[in-house]
Amino acid sequence: MGNEEANRISGRASARGTRIHSLCEAYLRNERCEPDIFDKELFGSISQWLEDIDNIHAIEEPLYSDYLEVAGTVDCIAEFQGKLSVIDFKTSSKPKDRDDIHQYFMQCSAYAVAFEERTSIPIGRLVIIMAVDNDDPRLFIEKRDNWIGGFRKLRLDYKNMKGI
Repeated sequence: MGNEEANRISGRASARGTRIHSLCEAYLRNERCEPDIFDKELFGSISQWLEDIDNIHAIEEPLYSDYLEVAGTVDCIAEFQGKLSVIDFKTSSKPKDRDDIHQYFMQCSAYAVAFEERTSIPIGRLVIIMAVDNDDPRLFIEKRDNWIGGFRKLRLDYKNMKGI
């Protein structure tokens, strides 16, 4: 596959992810959300889990961590099935399992730390809700403390590589 084709496929996947993410955000804000015919099935596949989200603390909120020296925008911080969680919405063209998404857990663990720094409210739970093309959706639930060490190591390795 050439660069042009790879860029086309990547761009299409990115646009789809952005649309599904926007639908999730609108749904959680109780705003009108009507997926187009192309996104209806994908969004519908994860809507069952959107019903499990309550007591929202943040949606698309910029966060930063002095301790970790990182910043980013968290998808959602809310109670998921009754427990405060960092919730991330993902789309995928093929099914993925836990071993394929370590970077998602590390990213969410960093958001949990950043949120705690800003609010003094600890979050120990990470939730990934993944819509998958032509397959069943995936739900992953992990503990922050299982992933923050990996994130800190990755951050340290990057700083060492860049001589920071």
